[in-house]
Amino acid sequence: MASHSRCFPFEKSIVLGGLYDTIEKLGLSLDSANSARGTLIVSNAEHTGRMRIAIGFDTGGSQTKLEVYPEGGNAGFAETWGPVIIDELAGSIMKVYPTERDGM
Repeated sequence: MASHSRCFPFEKSIVLGGLYDTIEKLGLSLDSANSARGTLIVSNAEHTGRMRIAIGFDTGGSQTKLEVYPEGGNAGFAETWGPVIIDELAGSIMKVYPTERDGM
């Protein structure tokens, strides 16, 4: 089960690009990525915690869903960083792609 999740009213490629920028901006380390599947493994600079971030479509298919999962048994890392990443990503995307849709 995902620790944190959020739907964005944008294409998967926009959310994925914004996520790469957000990870770098927050000083986190991108350990591995599969852009085709929309999965990333992210850790802190010291590599003491890891999380998996999955990007896909919501059940309706009109939005992109981002989900943060613990990776490697350290749920605290995903619990701490999941909301930070989601909030920072939402703010960054909204600056570039403002929208009138509610739900953001």
